[in-house]
Amino acid sequence: MRFIYSFSLLLAGSLVLLTTQAAQAQKEVLYSQYLLNPLSINPAYAGSRESFQLSAFLRRKWISVRYAPVTQSVSADGAIANGRIGLGFQALNDRMGLFATTGVYGSVAYRINLPALAKLSFGFQGGVSILPIFDVTTAASINKAVASLGVGVYYQSDRFFAGVSAPELGGQVTDITGRYLYKSVRPIMFQAGVPIEVGESTVLIPSVLVSKIADRPLGVDINLRAWFNEEVGLGLSYRQNSPGQIQTNYLQAFIEYQLTKAIRLGYIFNSQTPESPNAMQYDQKSVHEIMLRFSPNGLKFAY
Repeated sequence: MRFIYSFSLLLAGSLVLLTTQAAQAQKEVLYSQYLLNPLSINPAYAGSRESFQLSAFLRRKWISVRYAPVTQSVSADGAIANGRIGLGFQALNDRMGLFATTGVYGSVAYRINLPALAKLSFGFQGGVSILPIFDVTTAASINKAVASLGVGVYYQSDRFFAGVSAPELGGQVTDITGRYLYKSVRPIMFQAGVPIEVGESTVLIPSVLVSKIADRPLGVDINLRAWFNEEVGLGLSYRQNSPGQIQTNYLQAFIEYQLTKAIRLGYIFNSQTPESPNAMQYDQKSVHEIMLRFSPNGLKFAY
């Protein structure tokens, strides 16, 4: 009888651990992509390229671990009404073992033209996340729909870009006693950068991202991207206190290749798993990600 009781506790604890990790790794998976997919942290970015773009990401953690988490995500955005309105869409499927979480999010942005070809955008995002959650009070594992809301402001010109956003304002689930079964991370983010032309064929883009989560130290990312002949792009980012479920310092490196005018390929490497609360228990903590971007009617080259 004692063995059965102990085994039941162990099984319940394992379910809580796995479903909590699956749930907590939901939207935070997207945050680490922001250098290649700014829509992931700021809905006001929707339509800023003024042409339709579709990006697909395949993400794999802990290559040597069996049943390691795998994430597929899709992001698309474009502009209508002569560029005044931007529309965006993101979809996410994050799987760990038997558990999977999915999310669908839509964004809309309104853009104001400013002097010197600058633009100021105000964005709103809404969507839903389907999370596998284990409720210990009822001993039941359920798929729970959780509303997701986000807002942002984005300024863009040929010489400078900056944005302020709160990509998640919702994302909470409680049981019948009021105890949190799931509570999303709610960062406030500020991003700024400057494109610098070096010669005729090289562009450097240094940038910084500052994030703040309640009761946590300030997060700071220092980034540098470089494009050569509008064909090959390299990037390096150092991230301190990243906005995930745990505070993580890690390096991100990536390479992009403009295969054709409409198709771009990319590879991203993270030295740590930035959003997982249980990442530190594995010897291999790195994350590998590949990207495919399709821009059928690009008006101009977009970094």
